Amino acid sequence: MAEIDIITKNFKEYKEIAEYSFNKEKYNSAVTLYYKALVELCDIDLLNKLKVIGANHTERFEMLKTVSPKLFKISSKIFRFYRDSYNKEISQTVAELVKSEVQNAEKIVFNNEKDNNMD
Repeated sequence: MAEIDIITKNFKEYKEIAEYSFNKEKYNSAVTLYYKALVELCDIDLLNKLKVIGANHTERFEMLKTVSPKLFKISSKIFRFYRDSYNKEISQTVAELVKSEVQNAEKIVFNNEKDNNMD
């Protein structure tokens, strides 16, 4: 299986389980999984544009800053909530924000893919 296919499969899995967790009011798990889904979206975008992905969050953020400022903004905005999900109680409001931002990122990435396939 190609790297992009694995990453896309991972994205779908993380998002599906994030939504399940969200619906069960398990907001810490939902935020963690939504952020993991976002990372996969970022990697899809980076692979499409640069043919590489970051080895860690720092590298990924640096590449996104340059080639995908909208995804960088989303990622950096909600990164603290992802980190908070490990040792703080996440509220429904925060989980809704993270969910919404991941949905925005999904639109950006998959609209970019459509645009790239039309070339």
